Amino acid sequence: MLRSLYSAVSGLNIHQTEMDVIGNNLANINTNGYKSQATNFSDILYQSKSNASGPTDARGSINPIQIGLGGRVAAIDTNITTQGSAVTTNAPFNMMITGDSFFIVTDGTNRYYTRDGDFFVDGEINEIGNSDDDEGYLVTSSLGYYVLGWQSDDGATVNTDGAIGKIMLLGPDVHDSPGEATTYITVKGNVDKNDSAIYTSLGHGVTAAALLPGEDGYESYNLNFSLTDADDEDSTTYLLTLTQVTDSSGNSVDFDKQEIELTYSPSDGTLTSAETGVITVNGVGITIDVSKTTNYNTSGTTTLRTTRGDADGGGEGQEDGTMSGITVSKDGKIYAKYTNGDTRLLAQMATATFINATGLVNEGNNLYSASNASGDPNIAPVDEDGGYITTGVLEASNVDMSDEFTRMITAQRAFQANSRVITTSDTMLSELRSLKSS
Repeated sequence: MLRSLYSAVSGLNIHQTEMDVIGNNLANINTNGYKSQATNFSDILYQSKSNASGPTDARGSINPIQIGLGGRVAAIDTNITTQGSAVTTNAPFNMMITGDSFFIVTDGTNRYYTRDGDFFVDGEINEIGNSDDDEGYLVTSSLGYYVLGWQSDDGATVNTDGAIGKIMLLGPDVHDSPGEATTYITVKGNVDKNDSAIYTSLGHGVTAAALLPGEDGYESYNLNFSLTDADDEDSTTYLLTLTQVTDSSGNSVDFDKQEIELTYSPSDGTLTSAETGVITVNGVGITIDVSKTTNYNTSGTTTLRTTRGDADGGGEGQEDGTMSGITVSKDGKIYAKYTNGDTRLLAQMATATFINATGLVNEGNNLYSASNASGDPNIAPVDEDGGYITTGVLEASNVDMSDEFTRMITAQRAFQANSRVITTSDTMLSELRSLKSS
């Protein structure tokens, strides 16, 4: 009789534990990145009334007679591999991982792993130039733990095989994008032999824009050229002469007069010499590429035009700029954007995967830590495991409310049934006691 009482008590305990787990799931139904848990049960010891026996010549085998002694909680599993839905926030540093990876954060001593991508930068863009070492890092919003990744040393690449560390996004080293002088100008179009302007002393005017060092950094300048017939009888040779340099206010700037001679083939109008020339302005050598020009008779109008840079945009130059924003790509690379159009790679976020992610230890605050069951983390960029990062969204809890309510009903009925076993066993004990008293 007592066995049924103790078995029922164990049933009450385990189903109370299940209700605790269900209650925690429902309490965290709106917790970012929360992973639901489920309670699994198993039976425990059995008391054998008789052992099993094998068959003999006289009789067959006899099965064992055993009475169970209740149940126990075998495991509380975390449904860690099921993706939560995306919740749009439009915050630039709210991030969601699609895939099985975890963000890596640290409190300065210990490393933790999280699916909660609610981050922010502990500093303001208008204070980028400060020297406070505690500002400018990417951190978690709830605890201020540092997010870990690989910092870029050259603004273009990261070494993902190196050690991970705190991600600095704001600071004096990345506040400014230094200007660069224009070192290449491409000239395209056609030199028309019938263009009357070519045969005057002023020639056909050609203007090129360039960025050159000035008093306040790199400034815009106009380089004015004249195209003339080179004062000879050959209709296939011309001179491209730098005649004037002006700053952005239209003021003339001192320069050395320089000429580039162009010679074209009389048969097909292609350039045969002076494919490039170099002029010097404000101490900067600028390559003038005229290899794309031609020499044909058309409408009597020369159509030369210029662009800064070569065919690949090299040598275009840029003005001085300051940081205007930060973006995060799907592979976790973080870029700074500048007012001069420059883009610089600041860092790449590191993520971790585990052989057995369900073996991670819940530490609270949406954090997990590694354990012997989970194995050591494999630290790599998020796209190495086929995942990607989306910004402006957060991963919601993966709690299924309908499933939780269903399990709540079954747990409640099981609790009631075990309670009834206790009351019924008590009634039977009362009957036994009454036999003695009678």
